[in-house]
Amino acid sequence: MTMGRILAATALTSLAVTQVHAQDLTQRIALAGRTTVSYGLAQAPAAAPGSPDTTSGNTAANTAASTTSVTGSNSMLLLLGLGVVGLAAAAGGGGGGGSSSSSGSSSNTQPPPSGNAPYTGTGGSVSSFETDEYYASGGLAQTEAAYRYAEGAYGLGTLVSIYDSGADVTHPDLAGNIDGALSYSYFDNTSDVTDTDGHGTHVAGIVAGVQNGQGIEGIAWGSKLMILQGVGGSVPAGSYADAVTRSVNAGAVSMNNSWAYVDGNNKTLTIDQFSSADQIRQQLGSATIDSLDAAAKAGMVSVFAAGNDGGANPSLMAGLPEYFPEMEGSILGVVAVDSNHQIASFSNRCGEAMNYCLAAPGVDILSTYPSDLGSDYAYMSGTSMATPYVTGAVAVLKSEFPELTGQQIVQILENSATDLGAVGIDPIYGWGALNLRQAQAPAGTLKVETTSSLDGPSVPATQSTISATRGVAGALRATLSSQRMIVTDAYDRGYHVAASSFVADYADARAAQASTEIFAMGPTAPVNFSAGTGTLSLSHGDSSAIAGTKWVDSAAMAAPYLKSFDTDSALHYEIGLGDGISASISQAGGGAGDVSSQYIAGSLNARFGASTLSMTVGNLHEDGGFLGTSVGGAFGGGLSSNTHFVQLGMNVALGDGATLELTAANGSSSFSGNGLLQSGSGLRSNAYAIGLSKTGFLTGDDRLSVGVSTPIALASGKLTMSVPTAVGAAIGNTRSEKVVMTTASVNIESVAPQPDLQIGYSRKAGIGRLGAGLVYEPGQSSAMGVSLGWTARF
Repeated sequence: MTMGRILAATALTSLAVTQVHAQDLTQRIALAGRTTVSYGLAQAPAAAPGSPDTTSGNTAANTAASTTSVTGSNSMLLLLGLGVVGLAAAAGGGGGGGSSSSSGSSSNTQPPPSGNAPYTGTGGSVSSFETDEYYASGGLAQTEAAYRYAEGAYGLGTLVSIYDSGADVTHPDLAGNIDGALSYSYFDNTSDVTDTDGHGTHVAGIVAGVQNGQGIEGIAWGSKLMILQGVGGSVPAGSYADAVTRSVNAGAVSMNNSWAYVDGNNKTLTIDQFSSADQIRQQLGSATIDSLDAAAKAGMVSVFAAGNDGGANPSLMAGLPEYFPEMEGSILGVVAVDSNHQIASFSNRCGEAMNYCLAAPGVDILSTYPSDLGSDYAYMSGTSMATPYVTGAVAVLKSEFPELTGQQIVQILENSATDLGAVGIDPIYGWGALNLRQAQAPAGTLKVETTSSLDGPSVPATQSTISATRGVAGALRATLSSQRMIVTDAYDRGYHVAASSFVADYADARAAQASTEIFAMGPTAPVNFSAGTGTLSLSHGDSSAIAGTKWVDSAAMAAPYLKSFDTDSALHYEIGLGDGISASISQAGGGAGDVSSQYIAGSLNARFGASTLSMTVGNLHEDGGFLGTSVGGAFGGGLSSNTHFVQLGMNVALGDGATLELTAANGSSSFSGNGLLQSGSGLRSNAYAIGLSKTGFLTGDDRLSVGVSTPIALASGKLTMSVPTAVGAAIGNTRSEKVVMTTASVNIESVAPQPDLQIGYSRKAGIGRLGAGLVYEPGQSSAMGVSLGWTARF
């Protein structure tokens, strides 16, 4: 038995450079919401045009406000303010706005330049949607809607109802999005909703103006509209309640109400003028309250203008949840802000209704206008213009996340609003300004669902990883890049992400540094026992009993599959068979983290002169991983793997102290587990190494070694996964608990890893030994270990 004893060991230089094994997945997941086939623009981003010229023609304020009597509300009127320009118009009662196009002669009523024609697609870059048409209205950029369009969310598949003065159904920016079969006029009980007023057409364009490369586009340009004409003319009693019911029955996700009840002096009736639910019910009639209550239960969001009197409180309708708490989450009030996100002077404030109130663009908004009234487009201002931005935003979110209920959408719009005015919810801006970009961002901790029910167990996304060495990680990332799955947020919204986002490759800096330090200090030789004609070698804390100690990273050169785990102990027994033939058996155990590994191999060795040829067959069993891959969180669970491998090695004496060493290893693995990663079969892997050493390089007793090796790399095989791919759509205000779990088998895509490099030098130095070693593992996550040391032994 021989044993080295360290007298003194001093590391003069020790360096390790690497990243951690698994990066924080919140920085990797490229989060990707639901994608749908719809329209998008593919053109160079257009510079935002300047503010519209509202001075030209702004003195032509000659159209009187239109009103309509409401039976059963003796002291109240529905008001639609029209034709009064700029702030003078907007200061009128109700939710109406001002138009600068009453004569049709103003230069600022001309449509903006045409852009490129749309293409059918599922999103694109943000800049591709920031076109002249996008900027033309003056409000979309404020809401950052292009970020939603880039995710494929345009309102496609949703229906929005608009209760107003009707619409120009032949307008080129509206005709494609108005559902004539669902539209209805309460003026004459027909489907003819021709707008002779202009207000309703303007509102409709803000919601769903067609994206066609010309004019303007609406915030939810992929949605469909049902036009309910009930403002600006005489209508039967109960018309509004019927309109709400029609909207619910048709499946509308939101209903726009750019109007307000007013008193005999055309002043908006505000919520602070009432003191009880009974008083409001008596004023509005039970039919109206009951229909809105039913709409709340059905999940439809009703959006109301705050009014244009510049008052401290919003309209009665915008404040209904104050006295009917069951409507909270289904009713939103909207105040108007200018292009600087400042409250418009004409706009009523959120006041007592600030807990269910948002701000949106409402000053100098360009939108569609009936051509019969003199122009196809007009600028208008008012809370009437701000309201449809919020109404359309509901449709955009619903199209992107059909799993959301109406109440959840309202909560998201509120919580994601850009804070304005005093910090937090305030009586001027309420929750703040509508921000569609922020509305899409996940809330809370992202989770990976593991069962077919949202009420089943889930695992935080940051704890769900497939952490592998570079050779395995590269193939897994390429293989899983096309496998889509979802993660869910606090609202159970499903965000699409490639399964490859959970794959983290690591270069083990700790192991690289440890091997260089052991080499630099002079490795302690394994404990050797003579046993008959054989020799038994033992080592603790490394694999030197099996791999030897000649190289800086001996396992990479002599036993690649030993690199799959951290070795706790190893033994090697070799027996001579005569005529230069010997046989050996090796065993090692260890692991890292939750992975436990056992290695066993048998070898046959033949010596030819000064050269040696060897063949090794063996098995690597791992609990908790495969081929050094650690599988955690939602992907792990009961995973067990076996790898059978064969290895050929050759040591060739080149003369003059030079030796060439070659190693080639191939393996076949299989595993099974009860996490999302269910099984792997026929997983072929390989590893190669070549090294050159020279004794007497500078002096008679020194040795220089240079080695290049590849980490174990996956070459082929199949993985079977069961991953969450969708969340069930909400029905009304009832969320679905369903998670769609999809089982998919994917073939391994081979990716050749970059080779590792190792350099070692050692020589006698005085009464001791000088050693220097370097190991460099390149790649996406790289590691390097460098050590220089002097050691004396006795």
